[in-house]
Amino acid sequence: MKETTYWQRTDSFDVKMRLLQEAYRAKNYRVARSIADSLRQSLTLEQQQQAPLGERVLGAQADLPVAQLPGPWREWAKGWSWVRPIAVDELVNRARSAEPVELIVAFPEERVDSLRREIRVARIRQGVLEEVRSQVTEEARRGDERHCRLTFFANSPANERTWWVVLYGNSDAELPNYPTDLAVTGEGFKLDFENEHFRGRLSPQMGQLERLTYKREHGLELFAGGEGHGEPPGIDWAHDYVTSGNFQKLRVTNWPTVPDYEVHCGPLSLTVRRWEFPYSTVHPLFSPARLNFFVEYRFYAGTSWFMKVGTIEAIQDVEIGYMRDDEWVFSGMSFTDPVWMGPDGKLQIGEVPPGKGEDL
Repeated sequence: MKETTYWQRTDSFDVKMRLLQEAYRAKNYRVARSIADSLRQSLTLEQQQQAPLGERVLGAQADLPVAQLPGPWREWAKGWSWVRPIAVDELVNRARSAEPVELIVAFPEERVDSLRREIRVARIRQGVLEEVRSQVTEEARRGDERHCRLTFFANSPANERTWWVVLYGNSDAELPNYPTDLAVTGEGFKLDFENEHFRGRLSPQMGQLERLTYKREHGLELFAGGEGHGEPPGIDWAHDYVTSGNFQKLRVTNWPTVPDYEVHCGPLSLTVRRWEFPYSTVHPLFSPARLNFFVEYRFYAGTSWFMKVGTIEAIQDVEIGYMRDDEWVFSGMSFTDPVWMGPDGKLQIGEVPPGKGEDL
């Protein structure tokens, strides 16, 4: 076969599926496993090329040439070609200090070379531009645009709107290196991390948050003692379900290693995403493809809190006994008061009132 076009140099998903079925029917398991892995590589490439970074994308409709800015701003932004104004509204009665703001932003392909190098963020304060720390991750081409996740830290008075600008279009810009207190060590998902408020560790086996130590006062350490139920203990104990008839429990904490994951790290934030089907304790004797679990941690520089997102997607009809998307276990010194969230989405401190226990 001559290899002069793209599809002569590789094979499509449909071709690989056909080859996989043929190898499986012939009981040629080694070849079948090789083809299955090749399918995985094709899907990874297609995800990189086509999957959206997020639901809401901030486009270039309001962009202006830097040359049209007022004189002092134009001089301040010398070297950059384009500017995008952004309004940030604080909708509750709370002043924010160095609050992480994350946006999915799109830029015209012909105006940029490298978003990681070129983007700068500045706040408009009393008529003056003030540069703030920012970070670009997950840069990708989408058609005739470049998309990325843009993170910056915002100061905002309560119940007010603040204005910011994003500068881009400077092929001579150097990669920014903003100093922060976020430190990350390790490889892959096997990471230790810390900022000025806490330090933590992700399990080197399956990536769950294993322990967290607060740096204030006497350094309260949150950990889960004991051996658990055969899996490594961690303070984030969740993500499992029990099958019909209470026959078995399938857990992400049974993973011998993380099957699929992404890590995005910069000076402002660390994001670790993991997903797959949970494993039975006798995997692969039982390996149902029914409920797909996704877990994301996001840690920030200089921030006393972190974010965790978990989703469960049923890809087949399935009957289950029960399922857990979130559970935290703290051994040793513990917190003294329960915190719970009702259907209104507001956190409450104290005992859960009668009748609310099944509606959290």
